[in-house]
Amino acid sequence: MTCKLEAKTFDTIHKLQHIQKDDITKVATTMLDAYKGTVDQQENTVEEAIREVEKIVNNGYGPFISEASYWIELNNEAAAVVCINLWNGRPLITEIYTGKNYHRQGLARTLILASMNTLFYKGYDEIDLNVTLENTKALHLYDSLGFTNLLQKTKN
Repeated sequence: MTCKLEAKTFDTIHKLQHIQKDDITKVATTMLDAYKGTVDQQENTVEEAIREVEKIVNNGYGPFISEASYWIELNNEAAAVVCINLWNGRPLITEIYTGKNYHRQGLARTLILASMNTLFYKGYDEIDLNVTLENTKALHLYDSLGFTNLLQKTKN
């Protein structure tokens, strides 16, 4: 999916933090929690999740754009996380997830909007993401934010 970037206003009561090396365990623990039992689950242990987050922030999926990657901490844990990498010269949401205890609070929307604004002001025109078609809640969120399905664009 892809979305044209433009400045968007949004309100949040949450402190958005950039992902630092000291945050990797918290961020990875939430990744494991968010994906556990879903079609998107790839990691089965905290150690595997830590390796995946380290790969993301160490440019394993293209240059990591730290200034557009955020997490929200609630109750001393990562409630929601967004990671942005540069893939083939275009910003890509490599990861976006919310811990199970924090669903339906608008955290993912807030993180995506913050990333989109940062990227827009850095001069990028579009942002991409990949989503599993079975993840209908995510598809609804992305649609509401203006993302369009690239497959649908090419068929028209």
